[in-house]
Amino acid sequence: MEWKEALRQAKHILCLSHPRPDGDAVGSLLGIYHTLESAGKKVVPVLPDPVPEYLRFLPGWEHIRIAHTDAEAIQQAAQAADLFFCVDFGRWDRIPDFLRNLIDPTRLIWVDHHADSEPLSQLGNFWNAQAAATCEILYEQVLEPLYPVPLPARIALYTGLLTDTGGFRFRSVSPTTLQVAARLITPPFPLEAVHHHIFYRKKLHIVRLYSHILENYVIRIDELPVLLMYIPMSLLEQFGARWEETEGFANQLLTLEGVLLSIVLKEYPESIRVSLRSVGDFPCHELAQQFDKGGGHRNAAGATLYRSLEEALDFTQKLIREQYAETILEHYRRFLAGLELYQLQE
Repeated sequence: MEWKEALRQAKHILCLSHPRPDGDAVGSLLGIYHTLESAGKKVVPVLPDPVPEYLRFLPGWEHIRIAHTDAEAIQQAAQAADLFFCVDFGRWDRIPDFLRNLIDPTRLIWVDHHADSEPLSQLGNFWNAQAAATCEILYEQVLEPLYPVPLPARIALYTGLLTDTGGFRFRSVSPTTLQVAARLITPPFPLEAVHHHIFYRKKLHIVRLYSHILENYVIRIDELPVLLMYIPMSLLEQFGARWEETEGFANQLLTLEGVLLSIVLKEYPESIRVSLRSVGDFPCHELAQQFDKGGGHRNAAGATLYRSLEEALDFTQKLIREQYAETILEHYRRFLAGLELYQLQE
């Protein structure tokens, strides 16, 4: 049976995305949920971790089941499911074994845009590493060709597109990305409200935390266009913050002059989590693979180090100095050359 027929016939669907969910993960799940529920299907969206607070303006976020609190309900939904969706991840090692074991690859539709992905489905694989977001692929290739996409689904899908492109600023944005965005915001659409929820509403204690970290916990590595920020666990308690509230710090470092690559090390109890962001063509996803575990996109990737914060700092600085210094300088020269717009010819 082909994927379209399987989707048409499916009555009970379970949808899964990755741990530490971002806008693309949550937007994809809710895009599926609202579209297929309106088509008369029963849809159960699932995440390994809770929906971040900044995304809880999205209609229907409270219907997402969380693995560690809803395990029994998730297992029952998986047993009843005649179709599965996996979205915004492309390797099974990203998913807890409990959830991985619930998915039947022969009844799976997989949608993703990560560069280091591997096909997960034996029914329908939708993968494009050039796409700006999973929501872009999901809307254009899966949902919109088959079903009317209601307003709550369009809000969710647009949010995924908006957050994964940094407000349509990243080089992953293509004409297709903007065409999809244009279709998603067809009136009526609360464009100003969505942008306000994503880009405004900054909390004063997080601004103070960021300022304190900039002053005391940022290193420029050997005069390279690389800033390394590290965040000890103790700072979160000191400023009354949560880890999810620091998600944008790596992108904020990139707004500073003279930065090609930003690296943020976060001290969790069991590991150091690493956020990598770059401009130009510098391959963050390849750098991420040099850590104990990692992957992602060219300009945005994540990794993990299973060692102390002090050891992680030493490892990261040594890695950049000894293996990437010349590459970084060459990428930065090319990036600066590309900024000289006056040289462009009609």
